[in-house]
Amino acid sequence: MTPELGPDRNLARVRRAISKGQYRQALTEVDRLLDRHPDLPPLLITRAELIQLQEDEEGIPPLEAAKEDLQKAIALDDNSPAALIELGHYLYAVEDDAELASRYFRKAISLGRSLLEEALIGQAEVFHERGQDADAIACIAEAHSLRKRNKEGDRLFLERLRSFLQSG
Repeated sequence: MTPELGPDRNLARVRRAISKGQYRQALTEVDRLLDRHPDLPPLLITRAELIQLQEDEEGIPPLEAAKEDLQKAIALDDNSPAALIELGHYLYAVEDDAELASRYFRKAISLGRSLLEEALIGQAEVFHERGQDADAIACIAEAHSLRKRNKEGDRLFLERLRSFLQSG
């Protein structure tokens, strides 16, 4: 019996098995973890990926189970770019529904862009504090290039930039 290390450590072990091509072993471990933690989106996403990798093998759940896992992951966390991307791939590759897949990809792109923008601004603040202003400005420029242009968003971005510049 595999010792219980907590979902994060066990998920790391699952990912190692995946990297070695041991998909059935990884799926067995994910199913065991889902028995204990049925509402963890990373486990559901990983299970869906493993089902798709082994779709033609005996004893593997049907592809529809992968879709259900991804839908559940999104229901639990609709701000998870990973789940949205995986469901987009599923819809495009398995169900040949480019229109619906595109909706999920667009939402994942929007969320990913926002996360990256926040990370770049945070990194700029660190660079600025360390006196690495050229690097800080490069991060701010990249963050600004990611923005979808709208007046309110630009106003908030410029307020944050002014605050940043005045802090130095």
